[in-house]
Amino acid sequence: EAKEKFNVLQDEHFNTLMDVFLKDTKFVYSDTPTIADLAVAPCLTFIKARRKFWDAVPDKVKEYHKNVLEAFPATKENFNALDGMCTGWDGEGCDAEP
Repeated sequence: EAKEKFNVLQDEHFNTLMDVFLKDTKFVYSDTPTIADLAVAPCLTFIKARRKFWDAVPDKVKEYHKNVLEAFPATKENFNALDGMCTGWDGEGCDAEP
């Protein structure tokens, strides 16, 4: 089921993110980060719980994720905690192929 849902992310949602929301801008519809980016980018971190899934995320999406997290330095502690929970998970399926 995770593979099927990831395929939908790959085929539909990532394309919409890249080709619509980030088409000509660094952030969602803007070259300046906004609260909209805080609604999107941190959620992408959950994909890191499956390492090989994160490896398959398009580079443009990863770059967007990185840019948003860097744009809000006051939340670094929170973002790092979320990242640590996801990348530190080693349960069943963490190394599954997408």
